[in-house]
Amino acid sequence: MDLFHNNPLFSGVKQMLNAFAKQQIRPIAMKHDAEESMPWGLMKSAGALGLSQTAVVDGRKKLTGVEEDPDPKKPKQQARLAVTGSEELAWGCAGICLAIGGSGLAASPVSRMGTEEQKAEFKRLLTGEDEKGHVFVAAMALSEPGTGSDISGLKTVATKDGNHYVIRGSKQWITNGQSANVYVVWAQTDASAGRAGVRGFIVARGTPGLVPGKKETKLGIRASETAQVHFEDVRVHQDMMLGGSGETTGGLADTKKMLDSTRPVVAAQAVGIARAAYELLLERVQGGSLNGTPMATHQHIMFELAEMNMEITASRMLAHRAAWLADHHLENVAEASMAKAHAARTAQWVTSRAMVLLGEEALEPGHMVEKLYRDAKIYDIFEGTGQIQRRIIAKTLTGTNPT
Repeated sequence: MDLFHNNPLFSGVKQMLNAFAKQQIRPIAMKHDAEESMPWGLMKSAGALGLSQTAVVDGRKKLTGVEEDPDPKKPKQQARLAVTGSEELAWGCAGICLAIGGSGLAASPVSRMGTEEQKAEFKRLLTGEDEKGHVFVAAMALSEPGTGSDISGLKTVATKDGNHYVIRGSKQWITNGQSANVYVVWAQTDASAGRAGVRGFIVARGTPGLVPGKKETKLGIRASETAQVHFEDVRVHQDMMLGGSGETTGGLADTKKMLDSTRPVVAAQAVGIARAAYELLLERVQGGSLNGTPMATHQHIMFELAEMNMEITASRMLAHRAAWLADHHLENVAEASMAKAHAARTAQWVTSRAMVLLGEEALEPGHMVEKLYRDAKIYDIFEGTGQIQRRIIAKTLTGTNPT
């Protein structure tokens, strides 16, 4: 059954972005993967579709033509639209999908926790282009060299100094870390407050002491830039601290709520990768033969395809379930983790089996399934590893963290 058979809005977005992925992303996917380069030109044209770098803060009116109800208690559609669109874009290329939507990682906490003045400043810093004609992008600086999934162990500190905070620390594996024009930096403001002291700050590129580091060379998602960022006594006005001026209420809890809204989107991207590999394999099976007989008549091949189809469908439904809960302002902690963990496992398994079934040809660099196989691995790592997701799910069952 079509997931959107009774909702023309979601169906329309799915069709539009599938066409965009097919016509504009797929033809350049292998080039940017080989070059490890950002698709700056495509990112600019994506903005005309409503996939701008400020889309998360703006809402989805430009993409859908529909204005969200401003009443915060009313159900929304943004999470489900993001899940729908992300699957299609990642089907085209996960790296390019992340390049187009990478600013959304930083925009999400600004949208959730920011004041109107902070949102305006964030959007101002993403308006226009740099000297190379590249659109401005944003970066969420959360992970650190010694702190990835366990964000409660942040070493970056923000020390109060009059009306400012002074940020010291280093971040690693930051999407858009080298090129960003604005950063949302997470730091500990009050060690005695523990988790509640972790806060986010909007920091503009060019602020003294903000030093973008080296770009990482990666196994997959190579069209998306990942880099280190260093903060050497960076002074930021207190008005640029998310979540209120000087208070520590919320803190890390707000950060984790933000991850509960982004994890279904990451799950949908993994679904897109798995679906791409599955469809390429299915196309080969439908037109190929094995030992002189049609491949589609071989039970062991068709059973694997059936299993792939089941797992992809299950992952998609988990992602949409978690997004539906987010749109209806309902708790989705376990569901978001289930979606992310299941989809990551599905992407890795489907791409791995597709490699095996296609044989030697899929092992060669430049083959789409070989690329998909490399792209899939990161989905078990970023936005919380598979182990972290299972820990979160387990805690919701008993109320106790397993050790």
